[in-house]
Amino acid sequence: MERLFTFLLSEQHLRSHVTVVLQAFLFAALAIFFLSRNKWSIPLRIVLFALLVSIADLTIFFDTFWSTYPNLLWNFPQPTTEITGLLTFCFAVGAAYFYLNVRRSIKTAIMSGALLSFGMAFSAFDILVATVSPATLAYDLSAVLIVLVIGATLCAFAFWELGSALAARPRLVASILLAFALALLPLGSMGSILPFDQWLTVIQTPDSALFSPLSVLCLSGGLAMVFLLCVASLLDIRVATSQQREGDRMRHLADGTFEGILISRDDVVMDANLSILEMTGLELNDIKLLRVPDLFSGGFGAQKDMASVLTGRIGAPEQLELLGPGGRRIPVEVLSREVPYVDGQATVVAIRDVTERKAAEDYIRYLAMHDTLTALPNRRGLESVLGQVIEHALQHGTMAAVLGLDLDGFKAVNDSLGHHAGDKLLKEVAVRFQAQLRDTDYIARLGGDEFVIVLRSVADIDDAIHLAKRLIACLWQPFALGGHDVYVGVSIGVALCPRDGDNTQMVLKNADIAMYQAKIKGKGQVYEFQAGMETAVQERHDLELDLRAALGRSELRIYYQPLFDVSGVITGFEALARWPHPTRGMIPPDRFIPLAEETGLIVPLGEWVLKTACGVAAGWQSDVSIAVNLSPTQFRRVDLVNTVMKTLEETGLQPSRLELEVTETLLMEDVPKALALVRDLRALGVRVALDDFGTGYSSLAYLHNFPFDKVKVDRSFINKITNDPNAWTIVESIIVMSHKLKLRVTAEGIETGAQLSLLAEHGCDEMQGFLLGRPMPESQASSLIESLKNLHSVS
Repeated sequence: MERLFTFLLSEQHLRSHVTVVLQAFLFAALAIFFLSRNKWSIPLRIVLFALLVSIADLTIFFDTFWSTYPNLLWNFPQPTTEITGLLTFCFAVGAAYFYLNVRRSIKTAIMSGALLSFGMAFSAFDILVATVSPATLAYDLSAVLIVLVIGATLCAFAFWELGSALAARPRLVASILLAFALALLPLGSMGSILPFDQWLTVIQTPDSALFSPLSVLCLSGGLAMVFLLCVASLLDIRVATSQQREGDRMRHLADGTFEGILISRDDVVMDANLSILEMTGLELNDIKLLRVPDLFSGGFGAQKDMASVLTGRIGAPEQLELLGPGGRRIPVEVLSREVPYVDGQATVVAIRDVTERKAAEDYIRYLAMHDTLTALPNRRGLESVLGQVIEHALQHGTMAAVLGLDLDGFKAVNDSLGHHAGDKLLKEVAVRFQAQLRDTDYIARLGGDEFVIVLRSVADIDDAIHLAKRLIACLWQPFALGGHDVYVGVSIGVALCPRDGDNTQMVLKNADIAMYQAKIKGKGQVYEFQAGMETAVQERHDLELDLRAALGRSELRIYYQPLFDVSGVITGFEALARWPHPTRGMIPPDRFIPLAEETGLIVPLGEWVLKTACGVAAGWQSDVSIAVNLSPTQFRRVDLVNTVMKTLEETGLQPSRLELEVTETLLMEDVPKALALVRDLRALGVRVALDDFGTGYSSLAYLHNFPFDKVKVDRSFINKITNDPNAWTIVESIIVMSHKLKLRVTAEGIETGAQLSLLAEHGCDEMQGFLLGRPMPESQASSLIESLKNLHSVS
């Protein structure tokens, strides 16, 4: 041992030792570079590594040998040198093979290091033995063993560091360690040789060997390797136990996650958690036999491995389909990352089942494109399909049709029976409409009671018209809603594309215009869009805006038409709304009243008429009453009893002087509600009259069931009584029947003296018409009352 340390630390050899270390680092860096070159084949890497190590070993040995024994300069014992170099090459090949091809562990690292160090030490002693032959080589056995153990340890750590995934700079550290091993083994071998002048004196030394030095070297080297392998086995067992515990801990953690976890290397499954086993229906041993792409539907498509699938997609999961039990495809999100795992890098694949989320997303997309009530496509879905239909028609020169539908009478049902009944009605209407369509036709609900039907291909307009007529006819049968038979109709407008528009908005607009035309012309009809219709619709729209503005600015006026008894005494006035438009002139009631009814403006208009008329009548003499018409919308949407009661309180008008006129149409919509309303109004002391009597379907039943105070005979009968015996028979019967029911009778629309005389002779209670007095402003009505009062007082 003393000889070894003296040799290594002597100033005489220090400079040469530094040169040796630098040479060793150069060779070691190149050898490590070639060994770790992953892009090259394994055999090529092994050969280049072994060749560099062999050259480095011989170069460093002879440099040390000749610097120690300069008298033997350029002495190459042949063929021993060539054989020794070949042996070193073979040992280096074995060491590199263990490193690259055997499962990495402490044991394999020590085995590789021991092979490499023993090969270099054996070559040094082999050349030394051949050089001094036939003399006997004397050496310090303990020094040889220390050199072998330290050299093997350095080589082992070099191999371990080079393959460690946790190393920061594996090539640099491995190069340094291997360089020290390349330098130590030749230097240590030379340092363990005793000086020639001591060879005879050490023959008697028990720890020295003078005979068969190579055999002793092999034996001692083998013992050293056995010792190192035993230590390595113990370490491997401890490491394996620790890894097993860590693996069990990690498995418990992985099994506790909701995501499926796979660990793979080169796309081969190494481990999996419980979640992925449940998702795939496989056992752990079975899934380990598969490659990662085999677990997914279609593999990875054009991709070859997991790395190429997720390269550059950190934070953006890949959307794939996992193959579940029975071949079921499970939508999943896949994330992957590289981690150190069991002696190398591995890929951890996280697989998240997104079946529920996909279903939720699909449902959200469905809701975005469909109406939740009827399950029909909504406006968004309609625009998407209609755009495609128009594009196809433009490209192929074909023709498609769009039908705009709006239900007639739906608001009455919705207001009278409630929204639940209205929703049920819409569902049943949608079913009836769908039953009339072809498979290629498309129907959507835009909201409320509006529908649109798209005929993808029609030969001419008649195809659309015939379908529209079938749609109208399919609503003729009543709908049973909550014990009521409900009737609704439909108005339909038809537009052709591309004739009536080459884009979605234009076609829908023109179909809508045609539908409004159908409503204006009496509802329950179908109208084809024609040029110029938009003008009428625009005019109606402008009129609606003007009406809203007029109500806000109080531009409307109330005219009063008088009612007389048979003696010519004024019994009351009927309040009639009039609209003196600043630019259009006087707009007749038959134009703006239906518009107000349709748009809901009739509610504020009716309340205004009621309050104003009652306020004016309160200033008249006590025997003059005021009659106000009620609209169906007021009946449905207003708390009419409270409104009337509040109006009477505010104006001070006696309830008996107010007469409210209702139509049979209003009564037909909801008989129980109408009956309760009439009774509540009469309980206030207000009189209720049945207007336009004789034009409905159940007039006699209404007279029998409802507590009316008066009936008004419709002007359509009065106009004919002097030249149509049947018309007079009907009017006479109404007078007689009403009197027997203790009801007063008013005849409206009297325009001739003959009509007046005939009605007066047969006991008609009240007369009204242009012959007796036209509707007049408040001032004229007040003057008329005063003048007639004075006239009767004089007489």
